[in-house]
Amino acid sequence: MKTPRTLVALITAVMFCASLGLSGCKPETLPRTATEEQLDQKLAEQVKTAFGNSPAFKFPDVQVASFKGRIQLSGFVQSDAQKSAAETIAKGIPNVVEVDNKIALKQ
Repeated sequence: MKTPRTLVALITAVMFCASLGLSGCKPETLPRTATEEQLDQKLAEQVKTAFGNSPAFKFPDVQVASFKGRIQLSGFVQSDAQKSAAETIAKGIPNVVEVDNKIALKQ
């Protein structure tokens, strides 16, 4: 009856290894200073204002988030041209380090 013992040993080893791997999976956070947080809020507002001032596109369904100068765009637009324009506008704002465009097209 080696098979059941081997199977139990194998399952135990797998569970042990999995528990070790999962216990060390704490997401690493990148803390912001109060100043960085204020700058990020200001940067996100500047992008939103630029969207509102755009003569061709108003982007009502696009959300803007900022973290350490990196802008993330999410939400919905009507066309690829609007998606591309939103990214171009965001990249044109001073102090924007990077733009992550996660905007989807409305169907």
